[in-house]
Amino acid sequence: MMFERAAVALILSLVVAFSGGCSMLRGKPPSTATPVMEQERRFAGALQYLIQGKEREAQGGLEQVVAGQALPGVTDEALFRLALLHLRDEGGKGDAHAHALLVRLKKEYPRSAWTRQAAPLAAYLVGVSALRDSLHDVRTLRERNLSLTRDNKELRQSLERLKNLDLELEQKIKR
Repeated sequence: MMFERAAVALILSLVVAFSGGCSMLRGKPPSTATPVMEQERRFAGALQYLIQGKEREAQGGLEQVVAGQALPGVTDEALFRLALLHLRDEGGKGDAHAHALLVRLKKEYPRSAWTRQAAPLAAYLVGVSALRDSLHDVRTLRERNLSLTRDNKELRQSLERLKNLDLELEQKIKR
C-alpha cells in the first residue's frame, strides 16, 4: 500500500513535470540566471578581484552590486567593502563618498553585521570631516589675520605720516 502510493506520486510528479514544463517556456527564451544569482555572481567576481589586488576592477564590480537589486547578505557587504575602497581616493572626496555609503548601509540594513562593523568607521569619518573643516577654518582665519595685520601696519604708517605732516604744518605756521 505504501509502495503503491509512492509509485503513484512519482508517476504523477513525472507527468506534471514533463507535460507542463515545455508549455511554460513557450515564447520566452530560457533564462539561466535570476537577478539574485546575477548579483551573487557580480559580488563573487568583485571579491575575486580584491583577492588578486585589482582594486579598481573590484570597485567597479561592487559599484554594480550596490546599484543593482538589493540583496541582504550581498549588498550590505558590498556597501561596506566599497566604502573601504573609497577611503584610498585622493583629495578627501573619498572620505565623503565612503561616509555616504556607510550612511546608506545603516539606513538600508540596520540589522546587518556589516552595519555594526561599520559604526566605528563612520564615527571616525565624521571626526575626520570635522577636523578637515576645522583646518580649513584655521587657514581662513590665518589669512584674515595676516590681512588685518597688514592693514593695521599701513594704518599706523599713515597715522605717523599724518602726525609728521601736522607737526610740519604747525612749525610753518609759527615761522
